[in-house]
Amino acid sequence: MKSSPIANNLRWLFVLLLLNGTLTGCGRTARSLSLNQPKAREACNEFHAAWQNGKKVSDLKPKIIGRDSDWETGQTLVSFEVLPEGRSDGTNLHLTVRRTVKDTQGKETQQEVAFVVGTSPVVTVFRSDE
Repeated sequence: MKSSPIANNLRWLFVLLLLNGTLTGCGRTARSLSLNQPKAREACNEFHAAWQNGKKVSDLKPKIIGRDSDWETGQTLVSFEVLPEGRSDGTNLHLTVRRTVKDTQGKETQQEVAFVVGTSPVVTVFRSDE
């Protein structure tokens, strides 16, 4: 069965509109996902301070969404320092945190853990090795 010229034109118009919306959306998304570095550093500090103060990861929602397996498995954060150097990829800030954790048997371990922190569209703090 043959398509009418109007149906073909409508199909092409639909494809063009779809492509235009997709390309325009990509540009907007890139701008809307810009990084606020001071906010990212603050979020990483707040994330670790909450752990050190005995809170749960879920207590940070919806302000910060994050994950750290040491925290989730019941280890205690004894001390931490978000190191001053960091690397931005434009969307995320890559930070290193020097910290001391205590496991459930009381053994303390010093660590340097890498984190990826985003600020848009929501604030996220995730270990980069998980």
